[in-house]
Amino acid sequence: MCMSLPGQDKPRVEPRVRAMVRARLRDAHSERDVCIIDVSTRGLLATAALPPERGEFVEVQLGRHRLAGQVKWSGDHRFGVGLRDRVSVAAVIEGGQGTIALDRTAGFATRKQGLWQQLQTSPQMMGRAFQLGMFALAALVAALLISQLAGRGFAPMQQAALAMHDGRAD
Repeated sequence: MCMSLPGQDKPRVEPRVRAMVRARLRDAHSERDVCIIDVSTRGLLATAALPPERGEFVEVQLGRHRLAGQVKWSGDHRFGVGLRDRVSVAAVIEGGQGTIALDRTAGFATRKQGLWQQLQTSPQMMGRAFQLGMFALAALVAALLISQLAGRGFAPMQQAALAMHDGRAD
């Protein structure tokens, strides 16, 4: 039987990795020990004797690194923190020994550029745009051919309808 934790009613943006890492938590009231029990690049689940309240801004010190975030949910001795910056899951699991902050990805930087700049700097994007243009052109040509063929196919019926119409007018 699975128990759902508070804050788990929404689907996860990315998978979490189980961990067992000691850290220090600082909130508006005090500083205390916590244990991180799972982590993703955008957040973590931790336990503490006195968990911080939902909505509170906290700082988690892991080794020499400080991770800022906001408490998204809080329950009996457990709480979830949405982190301000993306982190390396491997570095968190190792206790903050290596570089913990992730660089902004090329995808993130690309989303901040204009469409024309993206096309100029990325051959892959240029290829996709060309492919989309070719599909659109093929669809347009197909639509024109179908309309021409349909027009020719209905021509005898149109002539017959005109003949019948002209015959009644007399």
